[in-house]
Amino acid sequence: MNHLRRRWAAAVAASTTLGLALMSPSVSAATPASMQDLTSLGTISTTVTGLPDSTFSQNEAAYRQPVTSKTGWLGFNHQGGRYITVKFGRSVDVRHIEITAMQNQSMGVYYPDYVQFQFEQDGTWYSAGNRYSAIPQSGQKSTTQTYAWDSDTGIEADAIRLYIPVGVWVFVRGLDVKGSTSAVGSAANTLGYVPGQQDDIGPLSPTSASAAGIHNMLLVETGAHGEEGTWSASDFLPMVADVDTSGNITSSLFDTMLFLPYGNVSNTVTGLTNYINDLFAPNQQLSALDQAVAQRDQALGTTDKEKVVLTIPYFGYGTHDFGSVNGQDVNFGGSATDPNALAARETAMKWYLQTLMSKWQAAGFQHLQLDGIYWDEEQYHVTTPGEFFYLQYAVSQVHQLNLPLFWIPFYGADRTNQWQSLGFDAAWIQPNYVEQGANADVIRISNAMETAKQSGMGIEVELTGLDASNQQLYDTFLDKLNLEGFGKDQVSHAFYDGSKLLVTAAESTDPTQRAAYDATAAFIEGK
Repeated sequence: MNHLRRRWAAAVAASTTLGLALMSPSVSAATPASMQDLTSLGTISTTVTGLPDSTFSQNEAAYRQPVTSKTGWLGFNHQGGRYITVKFGRSVDVRHIEITAMQNQSMGVYYPDYVQFQFEQDGTWYSAGNRYSAIPQSGQKSTTQTYAWDSDTGIEADAIRLYIPVGVWVFVRGLDVKGSTSAVGSAANTLGYVPGQQDDIGPLSPTSASAAGIHNMLLVETGAHGEEGTWSASDFLPMVADVDTSGNITSSLFDTMLFLPYGNVSNTVTGLTNYINDLFAPNQQLSALDQAVAQRDQALGTTDKEKVVLTIPYFGYGTHDFGSVNGQDVNFGGSATDPNALAARETAMKWYLQTLMSKWQAAGFQHLQLDGIYWDEEQYHVTTPGEFFYLQYAVSQVHQLNLPLFWIPFYGADRTNQWQSLGFDAAWIQPNYVEQGANADVIRISNAMETAKQSGMGIEVELTGLDASNQQLYDTFLDKLNLEGFGKDQVSHAFYDGSKLLVTAAESTDPTQRAAYDATAAFIEGK
């Protein structure tokens, strides 16, 4: 099933296709000639500020030039951010710090959103604040930008440190620190104190208000790929209920279904009209789910409605012509009157939500309840013009419907731990462990759980195949979640299973394939 929609893979691909196209000239800020070079007096180190990941570290191996180089680049791939520290061993008067970053969007290389300049004195760190990159940052050519801090009087410090947030790729070079070993600058404690790491807030509990009652949510992709993207009542029945090999319904299974379009569904008026019509067609998709829930409830003697989450497609800046909405041509490329295409993207979103909700209200499903809307972009595009305001418009539109907005970022996606400040009501982190296949590193699961604990997120459970090797990875995944307090009723789960893999497993007479379904049911039921 090589058409599976996982946009985290695009970021991984960008991690391995950079090459010589990264080379471009740098521009440095002018500094007074009377200053001493302090860089060569210190010991320079670089540390990951997020959760270290071996795959991302291996991606960086080809880009490990000294950070002081004027020609080569030092590359950082995901993992939260980096501290670049220069420790002097004695107090010096620091007056100028600069570092240059490069951007090449076609290669997945972006300027860091900002660089923060920090100073250590007597074992305590203080911050002189952030220097932000220019926004918008459009275009595909390689460009460079220098981030600099200057002070006429200087800051007395034993060490300096640059904090650089990292999204996909960040490339830096030309670190330069100047000042004096004889003059005495202002005390570092005249700056702002750098707070220590906050305590974990714990993962998203299914009983918390923000989880909307979601214990186990299955991602259901539709709108393309023929039979694989068309769900019948018989497909849904073993998803909403645990059905044994004799066909007996023994208990409920997934309590929530997240409907989203396949990645090749066109984000145009025509493409999304077709998607919505398909979603609400008789005897398939939502209608089929309604029928399956009725069967389950009759068999179990229950009246539980199935929770449903629907999706807002992501309308990307500068991509294409969307089509005509109420007689108005909508284009996301920007214009003189709408440079960031905000109005165009908002028009498209409003049309889509109105069309979707009108269909939902008219359908009158008896066994389904709408519990939320999903933001269908697995990363936050920090450098895209108008992105924050576009997302806030989505938040306001969904909240006007009295619904929460949900997000499932991929592993290492930018701003994952800031999901609440972006406006989302709940979020689940993708470990992207089983997708690594033979190269799967179990640290991915641990890091995802740690991210969930630090940031109050749920976790996505992922299945990408039904052979013995995939089952081994899947079992490892489920066992680790259970052992470390991420099992039944402890954490809210989202499940990704490609194109109906769990349906295939449930219907299979092959024990190797059936194992995935039985393992999933046992995990959900806490057996």
